[in-house]
Amino acid sequence: MLLASSPRNFMIRLSAHRSLRLAVAAFFLITTPVFAQTADPAAAPVPDPAAAQAPDVPAAAPIPTQIDLNLINLPTTMSIARHHSYFRLTHRFAADLRQRSFSDLAAGLFTLDAGAIIGLEYRFGITSNIQAGVHRSLLSKTIQIFGRWDAVRQGDSFPVALSVTGSYEGLNNLRQNYQPGVAVTVSRTFGDRLALYATPAFVGDTHAVDFIAGHEGHDHDTGLEEDEHANHNDTWFMGLGGRLRFSHTGYITGEYTPRLHGYDPNVGEWGVGIEKRTGGHTLQLNFTNSFGTTFGQLARGGSPHDVYLGFNITRRF
Repeated sequence: MLLASSPRNFMIRLSAHRSLRLAVAAFFLITTPVFAQTADPAAAPVPDPAAAQAPDVPAAAPIPTQIDLNLINLPTTMSIARHHSYFRLTHRFAADLRQRSFSDLAAGLFTLDAGAIIGLEYRFGITSNIQAGVHRSLLSKTIQIFGRWDAVRQGDSFPVALSVTGSYEGLNNLRQNYQPGVAVTVSRTFGDRLALYATPAFVGDTHAVDFIAGHEGHDHDTGLEEDEHANHNDTWFMGLGGRLRFSHTGYITGEYTPRLHGYDPNVGEWGVGIEKRTGGHTLQLNFTNSFGTTFGQLARGGSPHDVYLGFNITRRF
């Protein structure tokens, strides 16, 4: 039995050794490419230096020269984005700063205790260059409806911007003394510091009588005096103005509206203001010689001697 089993055991051991050698050979055949890939530094991808750099920081938005759709009362050529809105509050204290002593002005908190002429305005951007709006002033209970077309924008191909405004207003909540008007505003900006404006305008049937709502039965001076052109019914005037940036968000604004022809009582309306831009808001403190904020009211001029404190607040949204 021992002799018979020896060859058999020898064959089993020989077969086992051959199987082990085949398994070892197969293992090295399979794992050699893997080790070769991980061990070869030349085969590793080389990082792109450009991809390793930090992303570019976006450039800061340019500081605007035009920050509002109006100077003080006169229009600018600034547009409203399509389907966006604009709201404006105008406020003029109804007391003359020049007719009182300093102690009297201080006692009345520099006319802040006096009554005020308030105007409310809303505009809507129908397209990016066409807008429509309505303005309501306490002065004569005037309502003005208007539309504006921003026909040309300043750029490389055109040195100025141009807008055309058509308006229709009436006293006593648009029920009497109707006054149609049309104006063309031309502007030129100089870098991010200065913007200049010229607005020739025509207003029909301006020979109206302004009054302060709620004081119709009282003698309340609105600063209007007749002149030798009292027989004229229409007015042509030229609105001139500018806006100067003196700090990152601070601006100085001024305007003057001399009458060129027609009905022109008193003197041309003028105003100066200082402004602060805060995002979509603009806050303005101003001094003017008139309560007027509509084309018809501007056409009737301002007081030759009175100065009124006021402010404008606007919001784009």
